[in-house]
Amino acid sequence: MSGAASAALPPVTDGGTEAAVAQASASSMLGMYKRLEQLQREVQQLRGQVEEQTYRIEALKKRQRDLYLDIDRRIAQLKTSKKVILTSTNDSNSVVDAAKGIIYQPISTTTEQDKLVYDKALLSLKAGRYQQSISDFSSFVKSFPNSVYFPNALYWLGEASYVNRDFKRALEEFNKLISQHATHVKAKGALLKIGFIQYEIKQWEQSRKTLIKVTTSYPGTTVAGLAQKRLDRLRQEKH
Repeated sequence: MSGAASAALPPVTDGGTEAAVAQASASSMLGMYKRLEQLQREVQQLRGQVEEQTYRIEALKKRQRDLYLDIDRRIAQLKTSKKVILTSTNDSNSVVDAAKGIIYQPISTTTEQDKLVYDKALLSLKAGRYQQSISDFSSFVKSFPNSVYFPNALYWLGEASYVNRDFKRALEEFNKLISQHATHVKAKGALLKIGFIQYEIKQWEQSRKTLIKVTTSYPGTTVAGLAQKRLDRLRQEKH
């Protein structure tokens, strides 16, 4: 055959080779599909594990809060069983008798009524009904300013507002507790939460100063440890 005739002939193909290539391609796609299915199953399993862990963490938080509230209620009840005789000043503010070194304070009282109102507000908080607890504690502090439960009510009012992200209200209540009852057991917790709120509203320097004050004023306590962790976080975030 001449060169021209030879060039006009169609190319010779190997049907077996094309079939092998197609089979290999199909096999590869099948393998990818199976791998995708496996990855989807693994993602679903991980998602289930995350949801389970989240549920357990929330349950632990609720249990911790319930225990804390129960301890708080028991302490308040113990305080009411003590009969303390105090003398009130005319302006209802604490004054110091420099000669005798005696501190006189307004009379703190408790009645069945204020206890019922306080317990009702505490139950709302314990159940996670934060808006209702804010309303209940607000009514309490207005109605019973001389109650033995008053400092606790201020703290929980600030706490409920903090959880509800009403930081302005929370700051007001925590500052009120510290200014009026600086030696109360809840004062250190209020100071810590003030530092946390300042962090949340990006007042970095104020937050740092407040948290340092917590660590120096209450060394070795739980609040001091929590304050130090937040200080470490501030440092890591370079605020």
